[in-house]
Amino acid sequence: MLLTRLVAYARDSSRVLPPFYKTQRVRWILDLNSDGSPKSGRLVPLANPDVPAQKNGVEYVIPSITKTSGIAPQIAVDTPEYLFGWVAKDAKPDRVRKAHDAFRALTDAWIHADPDSPARSLQRFLSGGHLERFTPPEGWSRGDLVAVRVHDGTSLGGAFLHETDSARRFWATVASARKGAGSTGLCLVCGQVGELLKTIPQQLPARLVPQATQSASLVSVNKATHGFGLQEQLVHTPVCVGCGLAVMGALESLLNDQWKSALAGQDTRLAWWVTGEVDFTLDPLDDPRAHPEQVARMLGGPVRGRQADALDEEDLSMFCALAIGGNVSRVVVREWIELPLKRVQHNLASWFDDHEIIDFWEQDTRYTGLGRMAMASGRWLADRKAYAKFGASGEDRPDGIYQALLRSALLAKPLPPKLLAHLVHRIRADGRLDTERAALLRLALVRRPGISHPEAYMPALNPDHHQPAYLAGRIFAVLEDIQLSAVRAGGDQAPNVTFTDRYFSRAVTSPAVALVAGRRDARAWLKRMRRDKPAWAYRAEERLDDLFAQLAAAGGIPHGAVLADQAAFILGYHQQRAAMRVERATKTTDQTPQDEGALA
Repeated sequence: MLLTRLVAYARDSSRVLPPFYKTQRVRWILDLNSDGSPKSGRLVPLANPDVPAQKNGVEYVIPSITKTSGIAPQIAVDTPEYLFGWVAKDAKPDRVRKAHDAFRALTDAWIHADPDSPARSLQRFLSGGHLERFTPPEGWSRGDLVAVRVHDGTSLGGAFLHETDSARRFWATVASARKGAGSTGLCLVCGQVGELLKTIPQQLPARLVPQATQSASLVSVNKATHGFGLQEQLVHTPVCVGCGLAVMGALESLLNDQWKSALAGQDTRLAWWVTGEVDFTLDPLDDPRAHPEQVARMLGGPVRGRQADALDEEDLSMFCALAIGGNVSRVVVREWIELPLKRVQHNLASWFDDHEIIDFWEQDTRYTGLGRMAMASGRWLADRKAYAKFGASGEDRPDGIYQALLRSALLAKPLPPKLLAHLVHRIRADGRLDTERAALLRLALVRRPGISHPEAYMPALNPDHHQPAYLAGRIFAVLEDIQLSAVRAGGDQAPNVTFTDRYFSRAVTSPAVALVAGRRDARAWLKRMRRDKPAWAYRAEERLDDLFAQLAAAGGIPHGAVLADQAAFILGYHQQRAAMRVERATKTTDQTPQDEGALA
């Protein structure tokens, strides 16, 4: 079904490249007059060392086919060996001569197939003795590409031969013959009888395939041991020439499109599309704050006054997504998703609901981009005040985290079982709890299989949730606040080692020791606060006593904590801190600013 959907996309999209064409860098241009004479005795250089994007030439959509070790010329654009017969230092003269002869023969064949084609200018250049006027320019290499441009007086600046309709028609015929198996049969993709391919005709550029070290093939069976029944190539996967071209053209177009998701340092790149005439985007997944209206539409919010992007019942629009990676020169299909668009919309609405979290600084709930969540799963570098980059040494980030989050968002699946334990460990080890980590923590907790009452873990503080671990986390936040408020009340500087610095990591797994010690120390903190800010002390003591009473009614202070309880402790701590900050921001008198705290 994957290949069928890609063929359908190629048929319906205007962005897919012509058959056997791809985007490559051209370093030189050969300018010709219509009679085949050169406009000058030198090639026009396109490389510009002052512009990084043009350091090795300018990108053009040109004829291209995966070359083998044999001689395989291309029309109107090729290397200096093929076009001029120039011999590089490490090249074999006899092979270069054969390559140049093959290029000339291909040009002749083009004119024979289409006598009115513009290729006649190139043929006259090759046979008219003009080659001797050219010498290799300084800095050329055997891998450079040279494009032929003809000036006939009808177009300003001339026209590239490879961009003509004649070139595209002829090249499709030539390339199909090279890649075809020399037989006809039933294509598994379109269900029609046609000329079958021997191999998939085009490769994807390495820049589009994460972890690929060179151009990569979608299907590669080049050894008998790799194929079913010890058969090489596409013997057991019959694909016709038209479908094979359409598949690779569509896939490269999708991966090149700026909509599509990619994340540097991870092993996955996403290509997605929607069938039918439906307005839909995944942009909010990576940057929900920049697309609030689109998030509201997914959630069925009031922006449009109707259900999120509601579709009519008869609408059969499908959401298709392909997650790929690479292994040297092969494409690895990591995930293929084909679902009704309505279901994907529902899954995305659940995704935003499940990770929405109160922001400590902004004092309101917000959504977090998928990429920022993936970044926050790695090590926090306190000296740089940033998370370790993807792929960096010691990043301590789960392999495939971006793909796992993407899969959870699109399919409403639980997160990997080990992610919650990893995240709790990183929060304890780094002493860092920000909005991104809190959002990921809540998401992992809510979607954890077997978790009881996931609805209790709300985006903001839930005063009716009486889980002992959650209450313990809230109490820890209040004790932290009392210590820092006592310091502020007296106008003193914060201590070098705070209560949070001393106890937080241990309190996550064993709250009893920290809470007992904190309640003992709180007497001195409250006494100091009563002297300078009695109203602060009254409210703080009232809040602390109320929470300890709730904890006693729920079963008392927990001495140990399983993983879900550890996560609940951290969530309660984060939400209580944010709630106290919101409370203070709404008061107009007798306020104390919340200190950043050790984990902000």
